[in-house]
Amino acid sequence: MVRVEMLAVGKELLIGKTMNSNAFWIGRRLAKMGSMIKEITTVDDDLDEIGAALLAITRRTPDFLVVVGGLGPTPDDMTLKGVARALRLRLAPSEEALRLIRAHYAARGMAEPEMTPPRKKMATLPAGSAPLKNEAGTAPGVRLVAGRTVIFCLPGVPVEMRWIFRRSVEPEIRGKVGVIYRRNVTMRLLGVPESALAPALATEVKRHPGAYIKSHPRGAAEGVSRILIDVVVAGADRDKVDQEGETIMLELKAAVAALGGTVGAVESSA
Repeated sequence: MVRVEMLAVGKELLIGKTMNSNAFWIGRRLAKMGSMIKEITTVDDDLDEIGAALLAITRRTPDFLVVVGGLGPTPDDMTLKGVARALRLRLAPSEEALRLIRAHYAARGMAEPEMTPPRKKMATLPAGSAPLKNEAGTAPGVRLVAGRTVIFCLPGVPVEMRWIFRRSVEPEIRGKVGVIYRRNVTMRLLGVPESALAPALATEVKRHPGAYIKSHPRGAAEGVSRILIDVVVAGADRDKVDQEGETIMLELKAAVAALGGTVGAVESSA
C-alpha cells in the first residue's frame, strides 16, 4: 500500500482550540482512493519541533507527506522555514509564487497590490520546491521532494487545504495508488455482547488480513446489546473484492447466529 503520513502544525490543535478536521477530511479522501494516513504527527508552531518531526517522518520514507498549517503571513506561520531548516535548504523568493499571490489580489480588485513583507513571506519557499495554486486563499501550497518522499505543504484553513488537495495532491497520490475497488459492508448486530463476539472477530481478521473489520458498541436497549460492525475490502480486482466482502459478511452472520444473536440490518456499497 502507498504510505501517506500527515504533519499537522499549530498550537490551536494541541490546546483544544481547534479540532483537526483536516486530518478527518484527508483520511476519508484517501480511504476512498484505496489508501490511508498511516500516521499523524501534531506539533506546536515551533521551528525545532517542526524540523524534528519532519526529519523523523522522512526517515520512515513514506511515499507522501502532507504538511498542513503554518503557511500564512503572520510570525507564527513558520512551517516552510522549519521544513527548509530540517532539509538544509535555503529559503528564497519564488517568482511563480509571487505571481500567484498577485493574481489572487487582482481577482479581488487589487490590480497592483503592494508586496508587503508579510505577502512576500508567503512567496518565500524552500529551494527546489514548486508553488501550488490556491484559488480559495492567498498563500500558495508547496510541493518538494526529500529523498523518496514527496512533501506537500498546505494551508491550515480547511477550504484552502481542500481546494489545493483536490487539484494538486490527490491526482498524484491517486496515480501512485492506481485503480482500487472497494466493498463496504455495515452490519447491525443485536443480542451479542462485544466480549462474546471478540473471538469471532479475531478469527475473521486472521482469515482476511487485508480487510478492515471493526466493531463499534452501541450500548443496550431494553437489555439487548447492539453492535455496529464495519467491513471494508479493497483491491485491484473487483470480483475478488466483492467475493471477499460477501464471504466475510456470511461468516459473521453465521458466527452471530451461533452466539444466539441476530443481524438486524446489512448495508453494502461499492
